[in-house]
Amino acid sequence: MIQRGKLTLPRSFHRLGLGLAAVTALLAVFAVAVSLLAAAYQQRIDEASRYNRTFDATQTLAELLRLQLAFAGAREPGDLDEIRMRTAILENRASILANAVWPIPEMRADFLPSLFDALQRITPLIDRMPEAGVGMDAVTILKPLVQPLARMTSRSHAIANDEIGRTQAQLRLMFAVLCGLTVFLVLFGAALVTFVLWQNRRLDRTARSDALTGLANRLQFGLCLDRLASANGCAVMLIDVDHFKTLNDTNGHDIGDVVLTRVGQRLEEAAPDARLVARVGGDEFAILYEGPEAAARSRAAATRILEMMRQPILANGRCVKVSVTLGLRTVEGAADTPSSYTLLKDADLALYEAKAAGRRCATEFQPAMKKSFLERHRLEADLHGAIDRGEHHLQFQPVVDLRANTTLGFEALLRWNHPEFGFVPPSQFVPLAEESDLILDLGRWVLTEAIATARHWPGDVFVAVNISARQLNDAGLAAFVAQTLAEAGLPAQRLEIEVTETALIQNEALATQTLQALRALGCRIALDDFGTGYASLSYLQRFVFDKLKIDRSFVESCREDKNSSAIVAAVCALAHRLQLGVVAEGIETREHCAFVAEAGCGAGQGYLFDRPLSKDKALERLQRETEDARWPVQADRAPRHLALAL
Repeated sequence: MIQRGKLTLPRSFHRLGLGLAAVTALLAVFAVAVSLLAAAYQQRIDEASRYNRTFDATQTLAELLRLQLAFAGAREPGDLDEIRMRTAILENRASILANAVWPIPEMRADFLPSLFDALQRITPLIDRMPEAGVGMDAVTILKPLVQPLARMTSRSHAIANDEIGRTQAQLRLMFAVLCGLTVFLVLFGAALVTFVLWQNRRLDRTARSDALTGLANRLQFGLCLDRLASANGCAVMLIDVDHFKTLNDTNGHDIGDVVLTRVGQRLEEAAPDARLVARVGGDEFAILYEGPEAAARSRAAATRILEMMRQPILANGRCVKVSVTLGLRTVEGAADTPSSYTLLKDADLALYEAKAAGRRCATEFQPAMKKSFLERHRLEADLHGAIDRGEHHLQFQPVVDLRANTTLGFEALLRWNHPEFGFVPPSQFVPLAEESDLILDLGRWVLTEAIATARHWPGDVFVAVNISARQLNDAGLAAFVAQTLAEAGLPAQRLEIEVTETALIQNEALATQTLQALRALGCRIALDDFGTGYASLSYLQRFVFDKLKIDRSFVESCREDKNSSAIVAAVCALAHRLQLGVVAEGIETREHCAFVAEAGCGAGQGYLFDRPLSKDKALERLQRETEDARWPVQADRAPRHLALAL
């Protein structure tokens, strides 16, 4: 299935985001600056419009005139208080003018010194009031100040008006700029929101699409399936590319990517009426149908897909043969409509059954598959700890010398007596163990038990143990075998390791290293099921074997199929030429035995000689043969143990 990772956006998205952030920040700073400047101009207008220095000069002029009038009209002693009050007010106004900043230089340079001088000169005259002529003297002292103060007051007023006018003009400009900036910000914000919404839709499409094929991805398929109105029926189809990892490893990832793209295109062509075609995993696709005829249309599409995939795919100048396996789950109507999770799970179960049936086919989900699936998981769960509970045991099938009619050794066969299901065939639980690390512990237990049993056997009787692909990938297997043999006191040449071509093809380099280490110990290596794999002869060239085991399928059909008999004879001749031992499996009749013996096979195993035996029965068989060896054997009859088996 597809692995979910962190969504990485293109660089253009990041650059665009940084640009938008920079423009927004610049506009914001500019707006703040214009706002602060407008506030400063407004403050200047307020200051110029309120009681300022021009007002103070006007008030000083008025008080100067009032003081002159007070001196000129003084007749009574009571008028002296009025003169003192007006003089104090004028002194206060003069102090205010002295502390103010004036735009007219003459105010501070000429007028204010004259004003303070006049005030000092009229102070002694106040005490002489109301003497005749004193008031007129005071008026004479103050009179020259009136005209300059009036002139400077008028100039100050004009300057203040000019400043207010200029500031108002600047303020109007600032407000115009601010309004324009506000309008621009509103338009920019609207454009930014529109752009963000467009980008969100684009990102949403990106997040829901497969980057390689352009199809919908697992997220989009799941969302569409969740929203599916299945009242009128629906169908979910899962498609898996067969052996895609091997295709990727042998042809390269660039070829693999092209193959996936072409497969996606063919699926769209084969299912034009589908609701959705998606790539939901590395090499897994899914098709969704809905509507009243969804089941029939999906089945027809499955047939078209298998037919279209018969044609090789042209990838970078290479013709690549690709096959697919399909699992289908259909719902005819609204009754008991399962959830989207159940639909996918059921389709996955159908896909699993199709793979188990040999791939390159389409399998539709049946309720019995779920029962089989649950039993499989139950067995997988119960397989943990089965060794500790004593549920596993070994049986031993004899390997017989066809000429001397004696037992050469035994093949150790693993058995499992489940407390509830009874006898579980190895074909069911061994694949479960191989899918996990259980096969490593289970394989070491088999080796330990087989070696411990074989040490009680007389002479050179060997024990053969099958080694799986996962065990061959165990770097510590050879060391474990050496230690187990040493502890049991069993010579290494009495242990035979059987491997299949399937186990070798998993990891050839590591398998070669492990087999070489086992052979260096003295163990013998046998190639099991010879003739049924992909490249048997090439393995004979790359690996060093001691024995070939002819698959039972050739022995069973030896009389009916001339090709099978020719193959058996050819294998025996090849083994003799390579100085390898040969064992024929599946010998169940005297006719089988005679045929393989005539073909040149020196050893065989099968129900003709004995069924798989317990370790006690295997030891009894060897002891019985030892006793039979003392009896004279007639040429026209088989040994006692062979006759009993018949």
